[in-house]
Amino acid sequence: MKTLTKNQIFQICEHLLDRLPELLRSLDIEYVEYPNRYSFACPVHGGDNPEGCSIFTDGMTSKGNWQCWTNHCDDDYTNSLLGFVRGTLSYNKNRKISLNEAAEYCANFFNMSVEELDGIERRQSRTLNILDVFNRQIERGSYYISRDEIRSRIKIPADYYIDRGFLPETLNTFDVGLCLEKNRPMSGRVVVPVYDEGYNYVGCVGRSISDTMTPKWMHSKGFRKSLLYGLNIASDYIKKYQTVILVEGQGDVWRMHEAGYKSCVGIFGSSINEDQLLLLEQSGTLNVIILTDSDEAGNKACSQIIKKCGRRFNYYRPNISTKDVGDMSIDQIKEELHPQLKGLFNEE
Repeated sequence: MKTLTKNQIFQICEHLLDRLPELLRSLDIEYVEYPNRYSFACPVHGGDNPEGCSIFTDGMTSKGNWQCWTNHCDDDYTNSLLGFVRGTLSYNKNRKISLNEAAEYCANFFNMSVEELDGIERRQSRTLNILDVFNRQIERGSYYISRDEIRSRIKIPADYYIDRGFLPETLNTFDVGLCLEKNRPMSGRVVVPVYDEGYNYVGCVGRSISDTMTPKWMHSKGFRKSLLYGLNIASDYIKKYQTVILVEGQGDVWRMHEAGYKSCVGIFGSSINEDQLLLLEQSGTLNVIILTDSDEAGNKACSQIIKKCGRRFNYYRPNISTKDVGDMSIDQIKEELHPQLKGLFNEE
């Protein structure tokens, strides 16, 4: 299944609200109907309080949302109806359910395919928070440049990173090269282009190649850390294995890619934001391997990522012998990580 579109998510939530009593019965949930809500024991954590969970059918900001009053499960799965279905199915099946699997369940409930939902004309939203949770536009650069045009402006592969042990074919795959154009902000810098999943250029990161060139790192105008670096390459592998590897920087992504782990993405630092969390959900992953730095700060960052993502995914924190996975050799990665991740990448 391809990445869910915004319209598909929107239509699923709208249709679930239209058929709410039928949905609850299909999930074997006994409920009490009130003028503005349906109440029941929370099915996401197996609660026994018959008033412990509610789905709201009225209210300017709450209509179409759900809330677990006893265990705050809505914080873990988002408070949209699709999040409610995902959380309920995860509990019933005693395993994590991806957003895509929850969408497939809903499509079967509607007796149509997920793809058919894109053909339905979009109605004005009656569930305002859907726009906030799932349907929000991720802010990106104000203009788009083709990948071919980007590659024509830089010398690929960048010798700077070849000298630091990265393979030329890796740098070619990720379009990493030296900016040749004069009188440009990135002139004389190694440029790391950033694309979205569809290979649309959204900005770049520039690295100085000498001590006299400051600042060391430079971002293109309007660049925001709202994407996952390398998702354009990792997307198909994430869907295949339902597993993603989170690392901090671009070099970490390249090294993991060279070692055979191509479902790896970078978060441009040690923390994850709401836009990146949305992309993780839309990617269809169930398992998140966190490879932030293996020091105190990296361990703290790992804990914060898990807290922010909640119960949406299964989490793994491998042990490595160096601080930064980007400093490891390919052989080191294979020797140290393969045994720890064997069950998640059966074919790698």
